[in-house]
Amino acid sequence: MKFHLVTYGCQMNKLDSELVKSRLCRAGHAETEDEDEASLVLLNTCSVREHAEDRVWSRLGALRARKRREPGLVIGVLGCMAQEHQVFLRTRMPHVDLVCGTREFGAIDELVERAQSDGGVVATGDGVGGDAVVRDVEERSSRAQAFVSIIRGCNMPCTFCVVPRTRGEEVCRPVAEIVEEAGRLAADGVTEVTLLGQTVNAYGHGLGRGVDLALLLRELHAIPALRRIAFITSHPNYLTPRLMETMAELPRVSRYFHLPAQSGSNATLSRMKRCYTVERYLDRITRLRDMIPDIEFASDFIVGFPGETDEDHAATIRLMEEARFAQSFVFKYSPRPLTVSGDVYEDDVPEPVKQQRNQDLLEIQKRISLAKNEALVGEVELVLVEGPSKTRGDRYTGRTSRHRLVHFPCDDAGLVGSYVPVRILEAGPYSVSGEVELEVAEPLA
Repeated sequence: MKFHLVTYGCQMNKLDSELVKSRLCRAGHAETEDEDEASLVLLNTCSVREHAEDRVWSRLGALRARKRREPGLVIGVLGCMAQEHQVFLRTRMPHVDLVCGTREFGAIDELVERAQSDGGVVATGDGVGGDAVVRDVEERSSRAQAFVSIIRGCNMPCTFCVVPRTRGEEVCRPVAEIVEEAGRLAADGVTEVTLLGQTVNAYGHGLGRGVDLALLLRELHAIPALRRIAFITSHPNYLTPRLMETMAELPRVSRYFHLPAQSGSNATLSRMKRCYTVERYLDRITRLRDMIPDIEFASDFIVGFPGETDEDHAATIRLMEEARFAQSFVFKYSPRPLTVSGDVYEDDVPEPVKQQRNQDLLEIQKRISLAKNEALVGEVELVLVEGPSKTRGDRYTGRTSRHRLVHFPCDDAGLVGSYVPVRILEAGPYSVSGEVELEVAEPLA
């Protein structure tokens, strides 16, 4: 069969899709970019926000019409929505042949075979998870970069989040298994790995005394071919002194740190059950900045959370101004089924207010990001070349160790995957641009 796989949501979903592709190709199926020529269409889904789910429901509606024309078409829903909405998918969407949950990707080839012959396959239990399957390291979207899952599931009590229900409790992979996979990736040309987990810096749960993210970073840092080691997404409560000291000591650990604050109001954080205060959050990032002066922070914010007042919103603005994040991802609150905030709290912030607050934070972040990028003009940054620009055919793009997006003229496709020094000449709020200066001594990665 030719299959077409669409991925929604986070980096973990992207990695899961790489596993799915690998399993299907090994079973003799062939991937196609053209959905119309595929006889197997798979949607790897996300349930974290309502908008992500709406896109999937719309896509399934369009596929229903195609299924009427082509009864042999096999349609599968994978991932978080399969886990959360399995009953609805089977009772209200009979054109869906396969419902595969978040811990069943290791058996996707067998599930597809059953769906092809029988239809109506539902696998949403605690089966073989993605991390239990030996990874085909050649199946990845970038030759120099790779995601590596180190912890799945989440034990945090955040009232707005559906992840503990869709991905289950925390399960950590053994250090040796992760290091072995990273070694195979490095031998295949990977120089930058990004460690993934819903709460990635909680790594070590259940693995024994002394096993934590700091230990894992040291083990990976011993692989010479790995020039950059990143990890996302972290929780402020697990930013320990030991982890901070390790990050400061290891020069190849990324200087971009995604540490979601979610709100600048202690009252809102309490209703969210984030289990920290704004003061504690600021203390953590201040201490890490003192240890690593060139580190850049990124954050997530939810606006319009139930009960959020104008004063709460003003407090979030103050946090943004004080913390000066390099990047912020801002989302309007939407109630999720089977979460505390969705089931207990009233969604009482009007949509126009949510929209305005969302815009407020985006504008503040845009101004801060522009100022940070303008400060780079004239500097030489080491850039990992990722590929051609998506908007201009005469330019390539890449990122620095602080995750800044850099554009530069280039006509040499052979530079993809390599590190080049780029002198920054122009700055915008979302990226910078410059020119490659190969005669310049390579700055520190």
